[in-house]
Amino acid sequence: MVSELGYILWGIAFGFALSAPVGPVNIICLRRSLFGRARDGFLIGAGAALGDAFYAGLAALGLKAFLAIIDSYSVTLRLVGAAIMLVFAARIWRAHPHLDKEPIEGGVKRGMMGALVLTLTNPGVFFGFLGMYALAGIGDLGTGDGRVHSDAIALIAGVFLGACLWWGVLVAIGRYLRDKVNDNLLTIINHISAAIIGFFAIGTLISLVANSQFLTIL
Repeated sequence: MVSELGYILWGIAFGFALSAPVGPVNIICLRRSLFGRARDGFLIGAGAALGDAFYAGLAALGLKAFLAIIDSYSVTLRLVGAAIMLVFAARIWRAHPHLDKEPIEGGVKRGMMGALVLTLTNPGVFFGFLGMYALAGIGDLGTGDGRVHSDAIALIAGVFLGACLWWGVLVAIGRYLRDKVNDNLLTIINHISAAIIGFFAIGTLISLVANSQFLTIL
């Protein structure tokens, strides 16, 4: 039987593992760490961590009805996510970064909200947690009577901590690189970042069209 501490440790591992793969939020967080304050980069990552914890909780509690809802609206969610990524990519591409002694400020709340929305519009996060729970042999932690099981709370808290741990590592990487780049390299980084984010967005749209899923929402 897994103890509450065990669920926390499992959650930390799950949260870290699902946050680490390179994606739009990783790029946004890394850019903020390069161009702004370390705290701001971490807070933006924390927005994504909240989304991870939300989906981790739904998966842990075995909400089968929500699983059906996510599945039925997955196309719409992916389209919204793709649109947001395209906006981010366009803004990043047009930006002209400059490393001043005083870091860039502002836009943190908007960045946090953007990271949260990008996470919530990615159904893969929910299914990723379901898959990891299955691999770890962690079953339905719901009580069936509407109450939240303490083990589920421990698991959700662990996921949030694990995700935040990853964002802390990414911010540290950004701050380390900050002292080794110049304005020309920052422009290149901006264009590469925008291209990667745009690639994810276009890839999502191509996938929907290729599977003829786009027509399901028209």
